[in-house]
Amino acid sequence: MSSSRDAPPPDYSETVIRPVSWSKQLGVVRRLFREYRDWMAEHAGLGIDSGATVPIGIAALDRELGELPGPYGPPRGDVLLAFHRAELVACGAVREFEPGVGEIKRIYVRADHRGPVFGPRFARASLDRARELGYERVRVDALSTMEAAIHFYQELGFEPIPAYWAHPVPGALFFEWSARALSSPERPSNAARSREESIR
Repeated sequence: MSSSRDAPPPDYSETVIRPVSWSKQLGVVRRLFREYRDWMAEHAGLGIDSGATVPIGIAALDRELGELPGPYGPPRGDVLLAFHRAELVACGAVREFEPGVGEIKRIYVRADHRGPVFGPRFARASLDRARELGYERVRVDALSTMEAAIHFYQELGFEPIPAYWAHPVPGALFFEWSARALSSPERPSNAARSREESIR
């Protein structure tokens, strides 16, 4: 009898990631952003004592939904959509945080695509799109409970930084990727540092 551990990893080779066409897919983005909103309301509320924090964040999302494309439109922003065959399975956005600094926002992957196969691929695609838009530094925040996402970001070279905005959820974490740091031959990657620490 085979166990679930013997099952092959899921194959997402037919999943295509591409930038949004705002003239045709505004409603598609709005629909997935609403799913993200509902997921965030449920996820962010876990273990939070103050009932005021989550509604503050949700109100910001509601404003974005009403103003799309807003900061995610050209020329300094974009939204990536992922389709498995004809089904929409993920979205992620890039916007300008300040001149020369981009920010990855609103990454949402539907449950059947979450995990160690597709997650890193979509995180990489989001970073690549930010770089294509000309950003040499890219920031992202994550709830402390989003362990898989945090791991993906760190594997891509994102480093922990102090909070760069007043996140409504206590304990949120903040990261930054830098092209300058990546090009430095003396700076090991997160993965390399982890290997070094395990050897010690």
